[in-house]
Amino acid sequence: MILEIPAGETISFKAGQYLDILLSGKHCPFSIASSPDITDTIELHIKPTPGSADSVEIEKILDLAVSVDIELPKGDCFLETPIDKNLILIGASTGITQMKSMIEFLLPRNPEHSIWLYWGVLSAADLYLTELCLSWEQQFKHFKFIPVVSEPDQSPEWTGRTGLLPDAVVQDFNRLEDTVVYVSGSPGMVYATFDRFIQHGMSAHDMYSDVFSYAPRNKK
Repeated sequence: MILEIPAGETISFKAGQYLDILLSGKHCPFSIASSPDITDTIELHIKPTPGSADSVEIEKILDLAVSVDIELPKGDCFLETPIDKNLILIGASTGITQMKSMIEFLLPRNPEHSIWLYWGVLSAADLYLTELCLSWEQQFKHFKFIPVVSEPDQSPEWTGRTGLLPDAVVQDFNRLEDTVVYVSGSPGMVYATFDRFIQHGMSAHDMYSDVFSYAPRNKK
């Protein structure tokens, strides 16, 4: 979905933030997929959710191409400048959208440190941005794209990496000191990744995720 900003209106957000689409009084959050350098449109990636009334309403909006009310910026998991350490971006499923915003903000600024993008999906058919990710890899020498399929039985033609995202990262790095990590996924996936990386040498202060704000571990 590409949202066009009305003439005369201004938007401001940081790479990695999200917005709320307002539906019948509800706030429906979606990661912004575009770079904050683009100010006249906002790109969203929306996956239909079977059985969800909100999903049905959003699909109607898509079909009719009508105006929507939004609130932004949201979220405190974002980037404002290139990182002065090696950077690992981890997106599970449509969590790739948050990482896309960060990448399209960072790469034109020619970061000096390496960036690894790990994208985890259930089946290879879910890798809908593969060509774009590979184009980043071709254009920028410090960027590496690693897709990971967690259920290879669904994709018999898949010959790439399989398994869980935290396992894939640990297999590729001896230790994770002096590495900053951004993660987008479910609370269970994010906290499992956090625990695994702490054991692998990462500082607790070097992982960022919106999950830490909306689903803190001490919340009852």
